[in-house]
Amino acid sequence: MSEPWLSVVAGGFVAAVVTLIFNAWWDGKKQKLTEDWEFRRYHANQIHLATAGIMEAYFSAKTELYYLTTTLESLLGTLNQLTAQADQIIRQQGGPELTVAVLQQRKQPLLEPFQKFNQEQVNLRWGHYEQKAKENHTKAEVHLMTLKFLVPAALHDELMALFLRRSAPFYWDLLHAKEKLALLESAQSEVLALRFKLMRQLELKLGRLKS
Repeated sequence: MSEPWLSVVAGGFVAAVVTLIFNAWWDGKKQKLTEDWEFRRYHANQIHLATAGIMEAYFSAKTELYYLTTTLESLLGTLNQLTAQADQIIRQQGGPELTVAVLQQRKQPLLEPFQKFNQEQVNLRWGHYEQKAKENHTKAEVHLMTLKFLVPAALHDELMALFLRRSAPFYWDLLHAKEKLALLESAQSEVLALRFKLMRQLELKLGRLKS
């Protein structure tokens, strides 16, 4: 009678040991899976935030440059209009014997207050643009540094190449500002294509896509 009873006890003991071992293994496995998932989710969040930040920096840079060029064009148009009006008034007052030298001499005092105000406004607009451009540049650099270790090297090289091309310095006048704006606008399709690639990396991190 004792042998069957001992067999049952031994069997129960082995089952309990196996259960304990399995539970310990499964708890460790589950913890590793949880930690791995949290790690991948953290990386995905970093990619998401960096991508959003780069998009914000790009569109902000384009908006600031558009605002600058339209403001400078408006100031220049107003000054040209005032110059033409002053020229017309002096010509009417001077009569046919008025020379070009005398015309310029008489016109300058009339235009000087407007020219001074115009230059002050131009300097103010450029100063504001410079500040915003530096902010956008710094933000983009930070986000690109974040992505360096989260995305493939080839993709990061693409991002850096685009950033360096579009953020290159330019001569500060209205003509070159408009050329710079056109350059930024032409880059939009490339920027959106890179955004798509970054979003794909996000999905890969989350395991929703296969590499």
